Amino acid sequence: MAGYIRFVIYKGSLGLQIGRAEHRWEFSGDGRYRLKATTETSGLAALFKPIRMETESQGLLVAGGLQPESYRSLKNGGDNNENADFDWSTAQVTLARDGSVRPIAPGTQDILSLNYQLAYLGKLAEGSEIGVVTGKKYERYAIDSLGEEEIETPAGRFRTLHLRAMTDNTTEIWIALDRQYLPVKIRFTDRKGDSYEQVVSEIGTPSPN
Repeated sequence: MAGYIRFVIYKGSLGLQIGRAEHRWEFSGDGRYRLKATTETSGLAALFKPIRMETESQGLLVAGGLQPESYRSLKNGGDNNENADFDWSTAQVTLARDGSVRPIAPGTQDILSLNYQLAYLGKLAEGSEIGVVTGKKYERYAIDSLGEEEIETPAGRFRTLHLRAMTDNTTEIWIALDRQYLPVKIRFTDRKGDSYEQVVSEIGTPSPN
């Protein structure tokens, strides 16, 4: 099974479009998954500061959902040293940035797989807690439910559940309740208060070769 989601990216509350993103997923018959995300600036933003980020998560599909084995990140085609390797036999993750090895809790995700693991978490409306590896560090995210919302997007109207995870930064994810809990809106707010919002523009499946 394979598919993709395309997003437009806006900066701040003014709705200034600064980029686009695409998530692709593959689930194979042997119980493996692969997620790839590409994010790049567009329009005037690309003229002033061209940036292309690529991330990839690979691992197993188990009873509890996604179980990452590796997370890779590239910036403008080069390794930005924000990679992670998971060893579930010892419940540890190795972070490439400083070579450190950290213990991880069952169900821990990387920052990309988190968006799709939400579909496997029970009782999301009551909130949850999950370990997350960002490529730089390992953290525990407390996920709060802010309730159901109807949102309008370039891809149509969706009935969603609005979730929020707060650490030094704040990540909000709106998952589509009638579309396999896919993330259709993602908002990231940094510690300075600057926010970036990804809003779905297309959901589909790859064309056959």
